[in-house]
Amino acid sequence: MEAMPHTVRRIAERVQAVLEVLTPVHIGCGIRWQKNLDFVVDKETYVIPEHVLMTYLQEHPESLADFEDEQRRAELLWETEGGIEYELPCRSREILVFMRNGNGQPYVPGSSLKGALRTVIFRHFWEQLDQGRKQRLLAKTGEKRESAAQPLVREVLGRDPNHDLLRVLAVFDTPVHQEDLDLYRLFILNLTDPKGRRYGWRNVPRKRSFSDIRDATPIYAEMLRPGTQGVLSLRLDRFLLDDERAERELHFSDKLSLEQLARWANRHARHLLKREQAFLEQCGNGRLQRLLDSIDSLVQLIPAEDTPEEGKRFLLRLGWSSGWRSMTGDYLEEENLNEIRKKYGLNYDRNKNQLRFPVFPKTRKIVFDGEEPSWLAGWVQIRLDADIQQAKKSASEVDTEARSSRPQMEITTSGDVPQDYETGVVHNLKLSKGYGTILSDKGGEPIRFDFATADMTGLEKGARVRFRLVKEENQYRAVDVKKVN
Repeated sequence: MEAMPHTVRRIAERVQAVLEVLTPVHIGCGIRWQKNLDFVVDKETYVIPEHVLMTYLQEHPESLADFEDEQRRAELLWETEGGIEYELPCRSREILVFMRNGNGQPYVPGSSLKGALRTVIFRHFWEQLDQGRKQRLLAKTGEKRESAAQPLVREVLGRDPNHDLLRVLAVFDTPVHQEDLDLYRLFILNLTDPKGRRYGWRNVPRKRSFSDIRDATPIYAEMLRPGTQGVLSLRLDRFLLDDERAERELHFSDKLSLEQLARWANRHARHLLKREQAFLEQCGNGRLQRLLDSIDSLVQLIPAEDTPEEGKRFLLRLGWSSGWRSMTGDYLEEENLNEIRKKYGLNYDRNKNQLRFPVFPKTRKIVFDGEEPSWLAGWVQIRLDADIQQAKKSASEVDTEARSSRPQMEITTSGDVPQDYETGVVHNLKLSKGYGTILSDKGGEPIRFDFATADMTGLEKGARVRFRLVKEENQYRAVDVKKVN
């Protein structure tokens, strides 16, 4: 039988790129370490992760009583080996924790990167609309502030998840290392002049701003250091972009390529950075020069428009403290912005029917280096044409060094879960009481387990575990608890 001719078509285009951190980046996991519970401070900051503390308490059960007294608890934390050391002393009650996986390895989530790229794509296609259509769409904004832009997003990117242009783009997590993290201090810069010519540093509890940072409220966060590199994978679904049937149904019509995306991202980055420059130059009065120099360095990194280089690497802002303009795409004209502020009460006095402050937003979170305001947080560069092998080699060297300096722990994989065992997630740990609870994968109420019947290696809130269920005094308990991958 004669073979029928056919055409081989690429279904997906997968690209590996290098993510390089340009300014400190924080992507939070929702956890805040508490002083004298998760960390202690002297001339430096010493953090004791839960799984490290659990191992210590398992080996020294007599120390559980020390948790009832704050001073004795602090002494115990200093004695616990295997923690994380940061040179900067934390002068706050809490530290914002960077995102980590179940094994404690920090990473940049693909969802954070894709969210930043989604903003870039939305901004590009929004700019293609004529003014009349923009005004009609803005009139359709939702009633709730949290979902205000959904009608606009559906119109620009697709009417529902099945027709969303971002279906064609997958961005994968980028692993980094503990050694890439450091502790940074931030302050909130707040405009104090309606014309935007003066600023102070915000004291959050007192709701006032001061010229001296010693009177302001510091924020401490784990952040990726500038210079950190990681290997990033992106996948573009060529079938959904190229196939005629997909084009008819989804209306994507080959709108997207990685080269186009790089060009759009660079132009959006230039727009955002120029606006930040203007904002800070007007209010800084020469006192923010180091910060302005940092921003100028970022602008200089952006390739010139319509050059081959513009399609090979691009700047992107992501993560916590990236700011309202970065998160929304900064697509609103001044008149439209004021209407949106009025509708959703964004620094707007409804009683007086007027803006409380003409400039919006009027605050910026600024990362300090010592006593100097030095960086806007969250800027990274994605290099599509980078030497991946060299980046992998560098990452491997960091990983090897990190492993050699960390205590090794035995972790059972999920494939090794014995028969008659169940699996679940650690729901809570009562350190001072010596027990915790587990949410079973089968559902139901949290199940108690005692530290004495558990292998505490690697155990912390959110860790996956296997366990046996037994009935004691008419109550079910989990025993033989152990961490799994």
